[in-house]
Amino acid sequence: MNAPKWWWVGGILDLLLLLPAGYMAAEAVDVARQNSDSLFAVAVAALFFALPVFCIAAPLAAWRAHRRGRATFHLATLLAAPWIYAVFLLFFLFTA
Repeated sequence: MNAPKWWWVGGILDLLLLLPAGYMAAEAVDVARQNSDSLFAVAVAALFFALPVFCIAAPLAAWRAHRRGRATFHLATLLAAPWIYAVFLLFFLFTA
């Protein structure tokens, strides 16, 4: 698959992840607000707040990498990064 197709598919998948990521971030911020004296709650909220930002930044970074002539593998890696981070957060959530 060529680079523009990777960008479109990856960008759409990252935008689909943005909705649940935003919900998780809002709930994590709510928990951190209720437990503002707990440093652990605030740190976990920061971890979850980074996911929606990552979902927006990854397609933009992939587009910039494509414009600079990077390899297609580089684009695919950039676009897969939010999904890998989401899997890490789910693993963290269920094991903590």
